[in-house]
Amino acid sequence: MNTVGHSSSGAPQGRTTMICSHASTPAFRGRTALLNAILVAIQFVFAILVIVLILLHTGKDAGMASVTGFSFASSASVMERNLTRYTIIVGVLFFLNTFVLIWRLG
Repeated sequence: MNTVGHSSSGAPQGRTTMICSHASTPAFRGRTALLNAILVAIQFVFAILVIVLILLHTGKDAGMASVTGFSFASSASVMERNLTRYTIIVGVLFFLNTFVLIWRLG
């Protein structure tokens, strides 16, 4: 009696994989390489944005936010809250893009 995944001798059979017919074409490999390049470029933009947004936060002293020359005195809390939201959103997108790149390239 044959069991699933075993031959009649009882030894495990090799894993069979289904390969799409278009997966080996040059056009498909070109599109895959293009998508990977776009994802790497997006990762670079996210990395720069995360760095800039973190540097714009005010700490105990004025920090890099004072370099812009804007007066944050009247709307500091609203601007800080929005800056925090943007930083969190870009950080989450950065990590999601990292996982997609690991999945596609790894």
